Amino acid sequence: MTHECTNPWRVRACSSHPAYTSCVARPAAVVLAACCVFVTARPAGATEYIALDLHHMVQLSETIVVARVLDPERATVRVERRLKGDTPQEITLVDYVDGFLRVEQRKPLTKGARELLFLNRKSNAYAPLQTQFSRFGVFGNRIADPFRGPHLLSDAIASIERLANLQARASQRLAAADRAFVEAFRSTDPAVLEWALDESYKRVKAPSDALSDAMLANWPEHLGEVANAMLEWRLRRAAPVFAKSLADAADGDVRAYAAMALGGTGDTTYLELLRRVSSSDAYPLARALAYSGIMSMIGPDAFADLRRGAADSQERVRSQAVVDLYNMLELEESERLWPPASDSLIDEVVAFLQGMQSDPARYVALNAKSMLANIARHRK
Repeated sequence: MTHECTNPWRVRACSSHPAYTSCVARPAAVVLAACCVFVTARPAGATEYIALDLHHMVQLSETIVVARVLDPERATVRVERRLKGDTPQEITLVDYVDGFLRVEQRKPLTKGARELLFLNRKSNAYAPLQTQFSRFGVFGNRIADPFRGPHLLSDAIASIERLANLQARASQRLAAADRAFVEAFRSTDPAVLEWALDESYKRVKAPSDALSDAMLANWPEHLGEVANAMLEWRLRRAAPVFAKSLADAADGDVRAYAAMALGGTGDTTYLELLRRVSSSDAYPLARALAYSGIMSMIGPDAFADLRRGAADSQERVRSQAVVDLYNMLELEESERLWPPASDSLIDEVVAFLQGMQSDPARYVALNAKSMLANIARHRK
């Protein structure tokens, strides 16, 4: 049996605990969990796989093929179509079954079966990206196994080939990458759009107006991705867009991510708006991400604000404030937004977090303990 967790906003990779998961990521933390895993059932020490979206599978695979099984015992397959990379006509597979699964859960090769395979070279053979979870059975034009992409093979092939082409262009010089992402944002292919939303702000740190406008055009349909882009791009000209959403939106999630994005723009014109939302919005996530926005906007000067957040009546807000107290120190950042934190500031944060370990809410206390461990690990 396998299962996966999903995150509706697909925001940055996080660590901590269910319900109030907190991220440590410059320049702000987010509350929702983003990492998803397949957990394979076995008596102990289950094998875990990150549940990859299609664009991640394409990016991480050296070669992608549609192939037919020739000899299950020798694990040989005949390549019918290459979608990415180059291979011989006949290849041998290795590591194509998860040996830690119960026998009835394993997926052996079947003579004559067709499969969509995401592969990497391993010596003289090819290994699926995630053992049997990167092998997808094909019947006619239908992908039979659970697949984070189109369910028709013809549609999946088109998406994979588009992604492989755009990803290759995005790996070149930055100007070419910028153009590739602008083109991806114009695509009607959901997998291509998802790639652009997830990866453009990571690859291109100083976007063209065309790229930043393409990202902003996805607000508020893609809240988390746009907010994350603002954290990286510090796009001050976008601040009025998020300020309007923060002031006018009836949807609490829109207000929450507007606060996060507004802080990411770095435009202190809207600092008092963020402070007002952090103290008075009825929606806890909006308050939590308003405090994160304040931290993203003014860095260590947000210490007093975050102390107030850590006293909020809702544990979601307190939990996030605890993590943002660590984030504002930028102890893990090689490219800082603010001057290095002084020893006295770090000592003040440590003392405050030590007190937060006694918070009555379990996740708040655990986050405080985790942030203290991070400080001890990264303090110089």
